Amino acid sequence: MMTESNKMHFYRRRNTPTYTFMAWAAFVLACGFEFVGIYSLKEPLSVQGYYAVSAILLIVTSFLLQKVARDNDEDNFLLAYNAGYRRRNTSAFTFLSWAGFVLAILAEYIGVFNLEEPLSVKGYYAIGGAFLIVSCLVLQKTIRDNEEDKMFDESEQHTE
Repeated sequence: MMTESNKMHFYRRRNTPTYTFMAWAAFVLACGFEFVGIYSLKEPLSVQGYYAVSAILLIVTSFLLQKVARDNDEDNFLLAYNAGYRRRNTSAFTFLSWAGFVLAILAEYIGVFNLEEPLSVKGYYAIGGAFLIVSCLVLQKTIRDNEEDKMFDESEQHTE
């Protein structure tokens, strides 16, 4: 029962177990669609390798960019209250994160544009890449939220 004294200590977790499961499922499905599509592509192995490397680069840079964007947002908030706070990411690292992400998108979609397949096949890879980006962003946010919630829960147990 919620009393006036324990209302101050109520903390609602940001992600339900169902939401966490759905984030992981979307990521696994996106990877599955992308890599099964690449595997079944009737192109030389070098072309399939190009698409596979582009997809992996897209995954890595999507995770990295989401982490950097969130770090920078939190750092801006913390700097407003503590002038001595040190940012977690340098401007150069932030720039490299964005540049890597843009290059990954260019590699993926220039490859799709130049693919000698019908528009329906090109559309499959274009949507697969977009699904991959979004699922990476959501999964990274979900994992980070869950870790922060776990740290909050542990700190609450130590203060009681």
